[in-house]
Amino acid sequence: MRVTRPVLSLALPLLFCGCGGPGFDGYRELYPDPDGGEPGAPWAGTEGLLLVRAGEQREVLLAGLPTVALEGAAAVGLAQVVEAAALTDHPAGHRFNFTASDGYDLLRKRNDDLTLLPGWTELQIGVLYRHPAGDLRVTWDRERQPWGSALSAYLVKAMDGGTITLLPSD
Repeated sequence: MRVTRPVLSLALPLLFCGCGGPGFDGYRELYPDPDGGEPGAPWAGTEGLLLVRAGEQREVLLAGLPTVALEGAAAVGLAQVVEAAALTDHPAGHRFNFTASDGYDLLRKRNDDLTLLPGWTELQIGVLYRHPAGDLRVTWDRERQPWGSALSAYLVKAMDGGTITLLPSD
């Protein structure tokens, strides 16, 4: 028997329709808690980052830093992380590169153009949060971010153990 195109075009959607199955909720208990605690309370996770400026480096542990709500989950402001490192009294004079623990490097992704890295103004609208997949990620206020459709490059994954490098913007 030969199957014609019209029959296939009707049958294929039925194969991929997502019929049945519990969806993500049926597997939720297999994944780690998606946040660092209750929004507004200090961060409860053990995550940390390395901050680097002109050869000087400091590890910043997120535990105890103040949090804000991000879609019902706790998040730590990127500006608070930079301030906690205390590597500079003038963070506004810097651009900030993010290097994830998996090797992703924002500056490299932006073709080594320092002007395309977030500045202090952008860090005010950026946060670190624990994604439901289990890793620490960077995201930005989608209404105020300046990168438009290039935003995906700035949504850095795998930041637990990653690095934020402060680079002079002059």
